[in-house]
Amino acid sequence: MSEFNRPGAAYTYDDSTTLNAYVRKVFTLMGIGLGLTAAVAFFGYLSLMSGGIVYKLFMSSSIFTWVLVIAELGIAFAMGLGINRFSTGTCTGLFMAYSVLTGLTFSFLPLEFGVTTVFSAFLFAAVLFICCAIIGHTTNVDMTKFTGLLFGALLALVITTVISLFVPALRDSMFISYAGLLIFLALTAFDMQKIKQFYYGTGADGTIRSNLAVYSAFQLYLDFINIFIYILRIMNRRRD
Repeated sequence: MSEFNRPGAAYTYDDSTTLNAYVRKVFTLMGIGLGLTAAVAFFGYLSLMSGGIVYKLFMSSSIFTWVLVIAELGIAFAMGLGINRFSTGTCTGLFMAYSVLTGLTFSFLPLEFGVTTVFSAFLFAAVLFICCAIIGHTTNVDMTKFTGLLFGALLALVITTVISLFVPALRDSMFISYAGLLIFLALTAFDMQKIKQFYYGTGADGTIRSNLAVYSAFQLYLDFINIFIYILRIMNRRRD
């Protein structure tokens, strides 16, 4: 018998096989999301280079970019608020839609940073992400006690990023990039450990458990995307 504890609750289980299957499901969904983003970004990049549909959409009006940003924010909020109400199919559809929209916005990355830099940043992000995910999955340390610290750091990062838009000295500093990278590496381990809580905390409720698998995949997807972006910025600054 094994036991997974968190403040105020304890879950006892005797079969890790089903948990491992649940974790595989989460990573399969995440992998599909990342693959979809990469595919859309690649074809979007080719379209930008050839003056195709993506080029026409972005160049026709600056409003299109804002539509993408607002749509991504809307999906993120919907995923969080509707996890207990939506069907698993709806949650999965929202996640995949977010992946497509992110792919469209990432179409410009090779133009701005170069194909080699983008590819190198992706590989480096994958290595760091996998290491932190393994730590989160195998550690016996209860990371929920760091919840306040992690989300406080995340809030501070968001506020600092917004301020940097108006303060050139802060915008040109590498501090935000390194701080953001460290925060999302820690969040990767934290979100990885939460998968156990979601699995054992939902009991036999198949729909909620499946929805939380999609939500976990979405959270890990966001962690990876942010790690990738911060590494890309660091590599680009070092290249300059």
